[in-house]
Amino acid sequence: MSTTSAVQSKTQQTKGLMEKILKGYDPKLFWPVLTFFLIILICAVAFPKETEKTFITARNFMIFNFSWAILLGVGFTLFFCIYLIFSPYADIKLGKEDDIPDFSFSAWIAMLFSCGLGIGFVFYSVTEPLIHLYKAPYIADAGLTGTAAGIPRAIHLTLLDWGLHGWALFVVAGWAIAYPAYRLGKPMTVATGLYGILGDRCNSSIWGRLADGLGALGTIGGTATMMGLGVASISFGINQIFGVQLDNVGKIILMLFLIAAYVISAASGVEKGIKILSQTNMTLAGILLLIILFWGPAPTNYLLNMITQMTGDYVTKLVEFSFWSDVEGLKQREWLGWWVVFYWLWYISYIPFCGGFIARISRGRTLKEFVVGVMVVPMILTVLWFCIWGGSATYADVSGIVPLWEKVQLNNEAGIYLLLGSMKGGWWLSLIVLTNLIIFAVTTADSASFFIAMQMTKGSFNPSIAMRLLWGAIIGLTGILFQLTGGFAAIKSLAIVLGGPFFFVSIAFIVSTYKMLKMTRENRFN
Repeated sequence: MSTTSAVQSKTQQTKGLMEKILKGYDPKLFWPVLTFFLIILICAVAFPKETEKTFITARNFMIFNFSWAILLGVGFTLFFCIYLIFSPYADIKLGKEDDIPDFSFSAWIAMLFSCGLGIGFVFYSVTEPLIHLYKAPYIADAGLTGTAAGIPRAIHLTLLDWGLHGWALFVVAGWAIAYPAYRLGKPMTVATGLYGILGDRCNSSIWGRLADGLGALGTIGGTATMMGLGVASISFGINQIFGVQLDNVGKIILMLFLIAAYVISAASGVEKGIKILSQTNMTLAGILLLIILFWGPAPTNYLLNMITQMTGDYVTKLVEFSFWSDVEGLKQREWLGWWVVFYWLWYISYIPFCGGFIARISRGRTLKEFVVGVMVVPMILTVLWFCIWGGSATYADVSGIVPLWEKVQLNNEAGIYLLLGSMKGGWWLSLIVLTNLIIFAVTTADSASFFIAMQMTKGSFNPSIAMRLLWGAIIGLTGILFQLTGGFAAIKSLAIVLGGPFFFVSIAFIVSTYKMLKMTRENRFN
């Protein structure tokens, strides 16, 4: 056999082995994405300071030069989604006319809520309202920093960060991807979401392939950031509850444990693993919320009044705050970039993952039900969560019950455990929070890797476990490496730099969605 024949034979054997392990993988997408990301990881290990500086510089450039564009784009997306609820297209079904939902409404809500943002909800539930109370220019300009009168404004700003805007981005992406996939049998890929613009060329054109690649990279960056937050908070909780201080080796072992738990979840499939864990976590979170409401440091009546007032403030000031860009001064202050604009960009990095995963679990829903379920219901839960947790934390701090702000400045992870530690049965409550965080970390890794695996297998509805495990391990490894080498500044910057370019795809999703809905009404979508 000639040398050329031997090489060709070996290449064919390698391809066959890869196909056998990864089952239907797309080499033209798989290898470029994997190679690009491995280069980033190698740079993070070999040149940690330089890599951190590069990502932070790129992040700052995007935030402080294009904040106006981000605010306009995300604000427009939100109002487009509100239009969809009341539009002539509201009764259009996601799928065939006789399709019924794959999951019950409660299971569906639990899964879409747990797929990516759950860790952030727990991590920032106490910390963020305190930061706004003492640092936000909106509160400082009114002379209310650190006061009781500043608390409602701090909660309002927190709701702005975690409210309708981010979920609206997921609505558009989820519908854009799912509609042609379920209605026309297209693959469940990011590129499919561009069908309204590109038609049948959506998955073969350079623009579609680029969207798939950006989606996968943004998902890794955004999810690795969330996993990094999760490991930090879990590590602090272990120290607080059990008195065990995790060093770098301990954090690596913790991540391996999370990956092992995720392996079990992944092997069970979406219908069992993610569904059961998501429902369990929502139950635990609900129990904690009720305990804080009725037995926490803040009076129940105070928290109920906070919920009522914040509902009104959020709705009445929605337009104003959607486009607030801090032009009261001659120079935009850093707070807007570090919070609102940063959050929008962080959500944008999550668009492909959350949108794609929500698309996978939403067959059979009408457009109105889809928008309400993905955007409005999570907003209601957000109001309850941050008004009760954030209201309790800020009340306890301003009233002098627990010096939370003093501690949170030193360690962001400390807030929720210190608040619970001030309550009767605080040790057990902290254990529930720790369990909550661990399950959220598992569901996040599972759903994110499921989405990336779908992209890498040409939109397969059920990608192989090996493919899902590979990307779950890469996400976990990324979170750990950036924690050990570059810290949170680098990993948060990674999410923005990799996810930011997807902003253009998100705008294209709006156009694509509208065109597909219009074609359906004109009987041209078939």
